Amino acid sequence: MKRMAVGVLVVLLACAATEAGNRLNLLPTPKVLKIDGGAMPLTAEGRIVATDAKLKPLAEILADEILLITKNRPAVVAGEAKAGDIVLTINPGLRADADIWTVHGQDVVQVRDYAHTVSVTDRVAIEGWDYRAVCEGTATLLQAIVLEGEKVSVSKMTVKDWPYSDYGAIMIDCAREHQPLAVLKTAAETCRMFKIRYLHLHLSDDSAFTFPSTAYPLASSIHYPPTIPYTLEELKELVAYADARGVTCVPEIEGPGHCTALVEGMKGKLGRPGARVMDVVNPDIYPPLDTIIGEMCEVFKSSPYIHVGGDEVEPGGYIGQPHVQKYMKEHNLTGESTVWRPYGENMARIVKKHGKKTIMWDGKPLGVPLDRELAKDIILYAWFPGAGGRVAQNMGYTTITVPWDSPPFPECSMFTGNGDVLSRKDRVLGYCRPMWEMNQVSLALNYLPGAPERQERTWGPDNVIEEDYREKRMARQNARLFMIVRPVTFGFEGAIKDGVFNEPITVRMSTIVPGGQIRYTLDGLEPTTASALYEKPLRAAESLNVRAAVFDKEGRRLGNTAVGTPLRYVHFESSLTTGKPVSASSVGGTPAAPENAEFAADGWVDETKFWGTIPAPQWWKVDLQKEYSVDRVQVVPLFDGIRYYQYTVDVSTDDKTWTPVADASKNTTPGTEKGFMHKFAPTKARFIRVTVLKNSDNPATHMVEVRAWEAGK
Repeated sequence: MKRMAVGVLVVLLACAATEAGNRLNLLPTPKVLKIDGGAMPLTAEGRIVATDAKLKPLAEILADEILLITKNRPAVVAGEAKAGDIVLTINPGLRADADIWTVHGQDVVQVRDYAHTVSVTDRVAIEGWDYRAVCEGTATLLQAIVLEGEKVSVSKMTVKDWPYSDYGAIMIDCAREHQPLAVLKTAAETCRMFKIRYLHLHLSDDSAFTFPSTAYPLASSIHYPPTIPYTLEELKELVAYADARGVTCVPEIEGPGHCTALVEGMKGKLGRPGARVMDVVNPDIYPPLDTIIGEMCEVFKSSPYIHVGGDEVEPGGYIGQPHVQKYMKEHNLTGESTVWRPYGENMARIVKKHGKKTIMWDGKPLGVPLDRELAKDIILYAWFPGAGGRVAQNMGYTTITVPWDSPPFPECSMFTGNGDVLSRKDRVLGYCRPMWEMNQVSLALNYLPGAPERQERTWGPDNVIEEDYREKRMARQNARLFMIVRPVTFGFEGAIKDGVFNEPITVRMSTIVPGGQIRYTLDGLEPTTASALYEKPLRAAESLNVRAAVFDKEGRRLGNTAVGTPLRYVHFESSLTTGKPVSASSVGGTPAAPENAEFAADGWVDETKFWGTIPAPQWWKVDLQKEYSVDRVQVVPLFDGIRYYQYTVDVSTDDKTWTPVADASKNTTPGTEKGFMHKFAPTKARFIRVTVLKNSDNPATHMVEVRAWEAGK
């Protein structure tokens, strides 16, 4: 009865806190929230007092965040607090009012740790059970700041809060789309603002293994565009950045399927290259995996978890191999899925040896099978319809809800997914929201702003969701987050439709930071102190992938890198080739997506319209219809910033005898929309032929545009 009474109390508190939280637009809704009336001004004289030296990094972070929101940066001090200050304190004696599922070492247990309080009187006092709990209290403060013109204040209130369970997470796919460090930092900051405690990094898949192993440097040697492996320095920087904000990075090594790049890069140490699976019944594969897991544990020291994959294995010819058949017979294994069991057993053993807890995808129907004997050692991401949480719970597993099929918001919670509705008595550790194959712009601009809605029902599964939640609370707190992760505001003036412009446009940038310097790039790279300084509006006549950051006068970055919506410049320029008859060795494409030869001589540089065919080498030719003296040819292969093309250019007056005028047969420079301008001595020509020899990305040939000009004009 006592436990039931606590549960009822929590629900009642959640309802009361939701009503108050709606007035302050806080999310996720605090468990206990009382608004006392009145407000405490946040002035330039206010300070941040770190009562423990361990809290100084958080105090400095908070000071910068307040600067980006209010234009004033509080001083960070130690010692006695006074009215108007923000006081940060670690209090290990602070207890939650309800039990919380979590992991201690190898055990899944219930605790009353992790709580924090916020008290706003004539000062702001934030206490937390540990560093991360204090971080979560400061996130509440950031959300509660009220801006009224130049007046800045915080409502007087009392908050007590804690996570319903330990594991709230978002998952970023870092193996099939490159996610640069700045975007991953934006993900960490998003987690911080909305009290999402874990950032799951899907570091490996068929296309790439992006973790840089020192012991096995070839492990990340195979990767397909646009994926780029990380450096150890980058990952360590990310982990430190996230840790300082109370967010823990959880790495994933995928296996025994979805690991083609790793298997091929390891040159037979994990299985036969080309097999698309690890040789799980071969004991020799586990020492290398042990070494790599150890390296991951060294980088991701703060994480209590290591994710080891476990889903969607493609058996192919593996099951039929003699040594596999022998193993299955000796171990009495029947059915294809049972052969993957050694992977789960061995990886759980390895991860445990390194002091971490194993997380694995629920691999149904093609993956590592559930085994009651592994239930104590493995936490399951319950994500596949027809298997999922209910089945796993019945077998003794602790689960994390990661639904393939989730109820629509706001009906969803950490207890619902794939048709399952789990109970509060089940061992549900939390919820993870994955995003597969999301490019960095979509991730930063579209996906991350959606993180609060799932977190609301993870932090508090019984939280009341009002009808205008997305339009009001969520929109307002995303706007607050954007002040920190997008400290530069972009403005674009000109005729832009669906992200495309045909005439030059004007780009404006601004920041609220007094004296802040805006540094920017236009090619999608992260700005540094060496990047261009924004001093006045830019006139742009090229495609834009704008990034901008703010630096103080000492060169210190304030906030993160602002990501602009990509804008594509589709420009027309007439030349000798425009609209002239063309031919090609062959033409590819489909009726719905043609790759006509005419597209390469229509005058437009439009990456969605190109001549293409397969395989290289292939030639494309234009008839200028009369003879000219030509001295330059512009070749624009398909461009994406990664691939490069090798080709040659020849001219002829009779379509029989050809004169070479440009040789790019050894080119390794990725193309851009500007293409490559080849200049040469004036040469008589009626026909121009481009022979594409190689595409670095795949066997196909592609040509967006070929232009030519008469000598002297």
